[in-house]
Amino acid sequence: MNCCTAARIFMMSALICSTAAETKGEGDVCKTADCMRLGLELSDAINASADPCDDFYDYVCKKWKNKTKLPPYLPSYGHLWLIREEVAKKINDTLRNMERKTMNQSFQDKIVMAYHSCMNGADELHQLNNTLKTFGINKWPMMLNSTETILWTEVYRKIRIEGDLSFIFSIDLRPYSHNTSKRAIMLDKYEMIPSPDFSNN
Repeated sequence: MNCCTAARIFMMSALICSTAAETKGEGDVCKTADCMRLGLELSDAINASADPCDDFYDYVCKKWKNKTKLPPYLPSYGHLWLIREEVAKKINDTLRNMERKTMNQSFQDKIVMAYHSCMNGADELHQLNNTLKTFGINKWPMMLNSTETILWTEVYRKIRIEGDLSFIFSIDLRPYSHNTSKRAIMLDKYEMIPSPDFSNN
């Protein structure tokens, strides 16, 4: 079966499915603002001038890729990232605007206090340095020609075993992106922490 035949079968299936969908009741179709927006975004991404048999990627994604700027702090970008980022922004906004209680705290109040203490930049460098010392990193940032010897595998082991900081940042051992024959310790922000675009607002 060649590509054009497969595309025709796909188009006929879509036509049949859409015809069947029209006969369903009104309650079976998502008509919320989010569904409508996502539908418009997906249909807007399709490059109707491209032939899907010649270049399916161009047909499905190229318009979206051309009009979407990749944030410099991300290795990849897509609809799922956008949704995750939207959820993180809503959580960030909600926590930022909640009242801080210091007495008779509920679990929710403790989360709000923890959030505000993380976002308060006044003392965070001092706290970070104290935390790093706990794991065997006595000076930070390290200078390029530093004579200090650090066993990074031991630091990695201590962080993984003694201090679960995965709710703040993730730490992982991965192939180094500029030379995959070497390994690198990868530090990254936790998924639900907002990106730099709005965390400083």
